[in-house]
Amino acid sequence: MTLYQKSLDNLLVVSQSSSSPGTGWSAVSNLQTAINNARSSAKPLQLLPGVYLTSQILVDTASGGGNRLELFAEQGTVTVRLSAAAPYLLNVNNVPDVVVRGINFDGSNQTINGSGIAGLIRFDGSSTTDFIFSECNVSKSMATGVVAVNNARGRIADNRISNCGIGIFAIDSQVFIENNGLSTLNDNGICVWASTVGGNGSVVSGNTVNWVDNASGGTGQYGNGILVYRAGNVKISENNVFNTKFSAIRLNAANNGHVVNNYCWNMREVAIFIEAPGAGENLSGGIISGNNIDTAGLGISVANSGLYGDGIADRCVVSNNNIINITNNAIPYPDGSTSLTTGRGITVETDTIVTNNVISLTVGAAIGLGVNDAAKDIMATGNLINNCPMGIAYSTNNSASSILVSSNVVRGYRDISNVADPNYPISGAIVSYSFDGSSFQRDKNGGSPNTDYGNATQTSSGPLTVGMNRANP
Repeated sequence: MTLYQKSLDNLLVVSQSSSSPGTGWSAVSNLQTAINNARSSAKPLQLLPGVYLTSQILVDTASGGGNRLELFAEQGTVTVRLSAAAPYLLNVNNVPDVVVRGINFDGSNQTINGSGIAGLIRFDGSSTTDFIFSECNVSKSMATGVVAVNNARGRIADNRISNCGIGIFAIDSQVFIENNGLSTLNDNGICVWASTVGGNGSVVSGNTVNWVDNASGGTGQYGNGILVYRAGNVKISENNVFNTKFSAIRLNAANNGHVVNNYCWNMREVAIFIEAPGAGENLSGGIISGNNIDTAGLGISVANSGLYGDGIADRCVVSNNNIINITNNAIPYPDGSTSLTTGRGITVETDTIVTNNVISLTVGAAIGLGVNDAAKDIMATGNLINNCPMGIAYSTNNSASSILVSSNVVRGYRDISNVADPNYPISGAIVSYSFDGSSFQRDKNGGSPNTDYGNATQTSSGPLTVGMNRANP
């Protein structure tokens, strides 16, 4: 098959045929040349139906007169397939206003050997502004499906991405990632990263992410639906994330993130994980609100308080979330060990408000306030808890301070007040607990379980101020 092009008044058209399609058509050596010709003539390029086998395609300032590119096809009729190992299939390098839509890009499981964050489709460089990549299918990339790097700015929307290492990866780039469907991914769904902690402003909204493995192993670096690292001011909203080996949504050292109105189902580890896992990589200011979480090893975690070489995650609000079916799940680690999740609905450590959440059917505490000495300035108010063995658990460690529990309703907890020899380490409405290195257990006073403040009038005990709650076993 030979490529032929035809120039119309406002369009360049490319087709494949065994012979010339007729008057006005001229043979062209390859798809790269056709793209260069379209750019040089400042015309959009339409690919007519067919499968176009090609090597890597570069759109840069040294080709096509340095002009922009508009490349399109009738959706679902054109496949551009990578013919051999290459750094990428399509790379847009420092060219603004590029539009690509309606094309199936098939990596055919060829090796993608580009440097840095390798990807089948790449948008690269600070001059790559206002790009639009939409209504395309991207599949069979041994690396990432779509990459934006080095201060590229644009929109990745309404695409279908499947059978890739990672679906979409934006690093040091501001990207609107909207209404994409991603499935069957080896390591992560959508990544928004920055090289250093700072502002970003990307939006991840309306996407569906389904089936994310953690083929590269690790303890949470892989296996996530949406992963934000160091990039601040990122809004993650109205996404559907299903079947992930680690988290649905994970924010690491990502300041002022908004995680709102997402639906998360069937996560092996923490559904929504807000953390500052390294010294100097803090997370300050986060809104986690309106999310629906069903079936996970832990619902929502706001973790790390500057201890043990960690950063500090603080100034967070966890509100109006609906959490159900939280279980203990075994998580295999690369060294051959296995970690067990703790089955808690919400757990926080520092400078965080937990308010107006509905939590049901956990195997651990519905809400955990602090972890041993990581417990400071925490509030749990106005939450409704149903059928959880332990309602609200708090730390009484000597380093714990300023924990307020007020105006919550706890119904269906495990009541051991009348049990002569209680063997229920996870029990009670509002009780203190501790982490022993492998599990959380209700504290004891001598040989008996500690005080349950489920129906206490306003009182203070150690770091705790409690009152105006209602508890019914």
